[in-house]
Amino acid sequence: MKNPIVEVKQGKLLGVLEKNCNGNNFYAFRGIPYAESPVGDLKFKDPVPKKSWSGVKNVTKYGNKCAQINWFSRKITGECDCLFLNVYTMELNPANLKAVMVLIHGGNFAFGSGNDDINGPDHLVEKDIILVTINYRLGILGFLNLDDEEAPGNQGLKDQVMALEWIQQNISRFGGDPNNVTIFGYSAGSAAVHYLTLSPRAQGLFHKAILQSGVATNPWASVSVDSMKKTVQEIVLMLGTKITNPKELIKYLRETDVNLLLEAESKLTTWKDRFSIINKFGPSVDIKSKNPFLDISIEEAVKTGINVPCIIGITNDESIIVIRDLDESQLLEIDNHRDSLFNPQVLDHLKKLNISTDDLIKFYMGDKKINFENRQSFVNLISMTNFLMNIYEVIDIQRQEKTINTSMYFYKFDYYSKSTSQMQKILSTDLIGTCHCEEVGYFFNMKCYKKIGIEPPIRGTTEYFIQKNFIELWTTFAKTGNPNPKSSDLITIEWKPIDDSTEYNCLKISNDIKLIKQENELQRVQKNVK
Repeated sequence: MKNPIVEVKQGKLLGVLEKNCNGNNFYAFRGIPYAESPVGDLKFKDPVPKKSWSGVKNVTKYGNKCAQINWFSRKITGECDCLFLNVYTMELNPANLKAVMVLIHGGNFAFGSGNDDINGPDHLVEKDIILVTINYRLGILGFLNLDDEEAPGNQGLKDQVMALEWIQQNISRFGGDPNNVTIFGYSAGSAAVHYLTLSPRAQGLFHKAILQSGVATNPWASVSVDSMKKTVQEIVLMLGTKITNPKELIKYLRETDVNLLLEAESKLTTWKDRFSIINKFGPSVDIKSKNPFLDISIEEAVKTGINVPCIIGITNDESIIVIRDLDESQLLEIDNHRDSLFNPQVLDHLKKLNISTDDLIKFYMGDKKINFENRQSFVNLISMTNFLMNIYEVIDIQRQEKTINTSMYFYKFDYYSKSTSQMQKILSTDLIGTCHCEEVGYFFNMKCYKKIGIEPPIRGTTEYFIQKNFIELWTTFAKTGNPNPKSSDLITIEWKPIDDSTEYNCLKISNDIKLIKQENELQRVQKNVK
């Protein structure tokens, strides 16, 4: 069936039959609108379900990416009309409905998309699952919170909820099981997955979750309402006006070309913002919304735990991505202002643990200066404050919460090769280690990688072994809620979930794969202080 037609609740869709990178057929339905275009009066508002259409809608090509500033290139791309999703499967009429995996893409809540420039479906669809990737609003369009119901915040997270509602309504038409949906994401997409597990709006729309290097309490994963208000005032001043009334301000923002807004925002972003992964706009508490995504503090919401089976994990050297382009003068400026190295959220967390900033810095840096020569040690320090600290906290909440009867599986990815590690090539850095998002290239056939000369894993190599392991574990978990296959020549070790012991059961994925005991590094810092 070269031109497959699937009828969903809203109308008929024309997809396409294609071959993946291994020469196997799969069906692709790209650019399916799941919500009305968020333009005009719908700009900055909660998403509205897509109305029905007549005839057959051609969905063989991707829809627009959401308007965005690329964090690395600083280029502005995309459109406001961007609420599309993509469905991939190798079989449209299976004898039994297939497990569904829904990807929430990363990109610091500021850039990215569900398209195959990064998130190519080729490998995952071969494992007898249906893959759905989505776009959601980003930056100012996706997260502007002016403490007003006209711009209440969390629009991007509510887009994700609406996409999941669409999946519940329609995925069975593609052969997918609406009662067996796993949400997964990397980086900001991982934090978004965590948010979805916490929000009352999303409950019942998925059944398992996979979090890859991000949680809702990471310091970069939320933005205060006051901070967003301040940024908006700076943007409109830069554009030549001054408006204080929220209603008038929202009207002005709706009528202003989004590229002008993004260009102004980009000019406000400094190297210090990028180092601290400070977003101008991001998730927040949206109590002024008529239908809030999150109406209590994030810190309080996290205490309830994750109430579905989940996988959560880290890479060994997360913050290579953060400091990879800092030069000597910037590092020395950081060294000269160590008191401002950590944001208030990190300081509060350390205070609860009776750890001072000096204690933490000394544990990782010793008496060394923060400079170019000592960047490798600095990576470990910033990995703790920007990523690991909060991920460990989420694990501990799950481990200690006796009312939560769900399994959590913890992993650490720790493989580095100078010749094949992909993120180092993309970031043009000589820093050594397993960078944030290094595992993403093992799951997806990335067209953007090919454009810059990065080749996929070659059969028989360590990288190929790692790829097969990742995909086998993730898709087995999506199908059953347990990543351990019943029988497999590939996976020969049992991945045990965390329990109430002090050290975590941790699957270490590297040249080989083994179950280890992983200590919360903050506990080591505490012991060192004592």
